[in-house]
Amino acid sequence: MEIRRIRKVLAVLGSGLLFSTTFVSAAQSDTATSPYHIDFKPCPGSTVVRCGTLQVPADWSAPKGPKITVAVARRPADDPAHRIGTLFYNPGGPGDGAVGNVVEAETFFSATLRARFDIVGLDPRGVGASTPITCGVPALTPDYGFFPRTQAEFDAMVAHNRALARSCRQQTGPLFVHADTVSVARDHEAVRIALGVSKVNWLGLSYGTQVGAQYAQLFPKRTRAMVLDAALDHSSPDVQLIADAAKTVEEAFERFADWCDTAPDCVLRGQDVRAVYDNLVQSADRNPIPVEGALRPVTGDDIRMNTPNWLAAKTPNVLAGELSWPVFSEVLRRAVAGDAQFFAFPPPGGPTDFLFSRIANHCGDYVSDIHTFAEMQQRIEMGRQLAPHLQGASEFWQGGLCIGYPFKVANPQRSLNVKGVPTLIVHATHDPSVSYQWAFGLAAQIRGSSVLSRLGDGHTSYYTSDCARDATDQFLLTKQSTPAPVCAT
Repeated sequence: MEIRRIRKVLAVLGSGLLFSTTFVSAAQSDTATSPYHIDFKPCPGSTVVRCGTLQVPADWSAPKGPKITVAVARRPADDPAHRIGTLFYNPGGPGDGAVGNVVEAETFFSATLRARFDIVGLDPRGVGASTPITCGVPALTPDYGFFPRTQAEFDAMVAHNRALARSCRQQTGPLFVHADTVSVARDHEAVRIALGVSKVNWLGLSYGTQVGAQYAQLFPKRTRAMVLDAALDHSSPDVQLIADAAKTVEEAFERFADWCDTAPDCVLRGQDVRAVYDNLVQSADRNPIPVEGALRPVTGDDIRMNTPNWLAAKTPNVLAGELSWPVFSEVLRRAVAGDAQFFAFPPPGGPTDFLFSRIANHCGDYVSDIHTFAEMQQRIEMGRQLAPHLQGASEFWQGGLCIGYPFKVANPQRSLNVKGVPTLIVHATHDPSVSYQWAFGLAAQIRGSSVLSRLGDGHTSYYTSDCARDATDQFLLTKQSTPAPVCAT
């Protein structure tokens, strides 16, 4: 999810709206003959958490080839006498790192998990303090559009995508074409070996569910237990993925509009929010809204493409910051009044290089089935039919940057067949970012897994629901699901 990028600009809206030594020695003794080594040192800002880096192959099929650096943070269990083991954590993305969250463990993990597990997080390859993805072509240009309406616009889109990918491959080296999730999972296995532990546990959120699931597919005997929160189903073909995402985001918008009808916190209360939104989009399509410092004036497409991010959290949480539906209502009100800065993509003065790692990962994980302008038009029409307001826009529509990808897709869509790994999948019934049906699609690929449904809105559940958090903690401790398969809140 693209939450952190938005969080950095929320302050502009104004405050009126808002809102141990023994551990190290044991690990070192276990890894004396390991091919991998992490030189841990105190993390900046923490006396407890240790940070380090690990050298791994850029291409795991060529282990003697060029190496890259992966950043790692490790927090030892508060209660070492009752320590269960190591917990790998990935907060999602792709493009989000875990190192910072581990350093701030008191914010991101319950006291139970902090007491019973050594918590380990990586900045995945290409992200954060790990070896970055660098490119010689901007990820976006002023005239780049995700919804090409003519053959010329489609041809320009494909030409840009190919030039971008080739420049990234040239500047980054083999890492660019090996930033896929299987490679990320293998990096985690290298960390496990370096730590000298026999098994690990997983807490993966959003994209982190795919990392955890693919790790378990590769290394089931090294996985004690997993909780996967807000599941991705990597088995779906591109057209199904886009269709599911379009319907999911559209439903979230409808629920936001219904909420706005009666919620005191909605500044558009009493107005027809659907009409307000549609009129704003249509007006911006006719006359893009100037935003100082932005890449270009804000178009209707920009508004649609940014809306899923604003719908991601109904109420604030530690991942979303102050992102919430009340804030989104104010963002809409301001845009109608002519201030569309919060729909600019990227935001004014913001970088576009955050997209490089996302492009590398998505293009390495998904095969685009669009090759012609006619196919693109069919996809756009499908979006209009499934989602009258957002017209197909979703985070997964950004995969349009992979149309024309000139390299082999390293980790194309396929079903998993995970056996022998106790797994709990947690999913909100109205998660705006990942389809509810994906939870059951993933569960079918992990034998013996169970699904815990949270009845509600918002992306992920660990940080928004006491019930889901308690169930997550209990499963990681005992490998046993709670009797009730539903969290009411």
